[in-house]
Amino acid sequence: MNRITGFANAVYPATDLDASVKAFTALLGDDPVFRTADYAMYATGIALSSKPWVQFPLPFWNVDDIAVAHQEMIAAGATALGEVADGSLAEIGTAVVTNGDPATGIVDMPGSRLAVLRAADGNLIAINQTTGW
Repeated sequence: MNRITGFANAVYPATDLDASVKAFTALLGDDPVFRTADYAMYATGIALSSKPWVQFPLPFWNVDDIAVAHQEMIAAGATALGEVADGSLAEIGTAVVTNGDPATGIVDMPGSRLAVLRAADGNLIAINQTTGW
């Protein structure tokens, strides 16, 4: 069985990303280490996203093997989600996945792989596997 190995990061909603970056930069005392038009990441593990799938703070948990953890969660009743064209999340198979593996929703990023699933109780669970740079 795959286990959570620790806290990865937390993604906060940012309807106005520039204003959120300004506020979090003041709070954290540092600029983001990574920034795109809809996302900013700080070295502390705090991230901001203006994508519509982030409606409330969402913690990501580190796992050793994301494919194994993903499959185990599905077997336990979770539903795999994928990012679709408008930036929101949809259940795999109900819409075209535009960012990530269309069969699993797992997204490969520089240094990590991530996925978001909806647990049987309705909560979103986000997992992350560090892959190095």
